[in-house]
Amino acid sequence: MEKYDVVVLGGGNAGMGVTVATRAAGLSVAMIEARDLGGTCPNRGCTPKKVLVAAAHALDEIERADRHAISIDSPRLDWSALIEREKEMIRDIPSRLSGLMAKRGVNVIHGEAAFIGSNAIRVDGRELEA
Repeated sequence: MEKYDVVVLGGGNAGMGVTVATRAAGLSVAMIEARDLGGTCPNRGCTPKKVLVAAAHALDEIERADRHAISIDSPRLDWSALIEREKEMIRDIPSRLSGLMAKRGVNVIHGEAAFIGSNAIRVDGRELEA
C-alpha cells in the first residue's frame, strides 16, 4: 500500500489549491483525477464557453454596426473554425497543470477512486493510504 500524508480526490480548482499549502508544509501528496487535470471549468465549462460567448458578442456588435453608420456585409460564422479555436484554447491546460503538479512534487494518479477503508483508497488496482 502506498502511503501519503494527504490524498486529494479531484484535480479541479479546489484540489489544485490544496496542493499549495500541503506541499509548502512538507507533506507528501497524491492527487487522484478521473478525467483531465483542471476539472470542469477550464476543460469543459467556463473557458470553452467563454470562447463561444466572445464570438456571439462579436457577431452581435457587427450586426449592430449600422446603428453607428458603419456598413458591413452580412457576417457569417464559421462554426467548425470556432470549435477548432475553442479546442485550441483548452488543449494544453491538462498538460500544463500536470507539469505544475510535478514541479510541486504531487503524485498525480489518473483513474476512478473508491474508498476501501477509513483512510484507504483504491485506484485501478493501486491502494493508497493517508
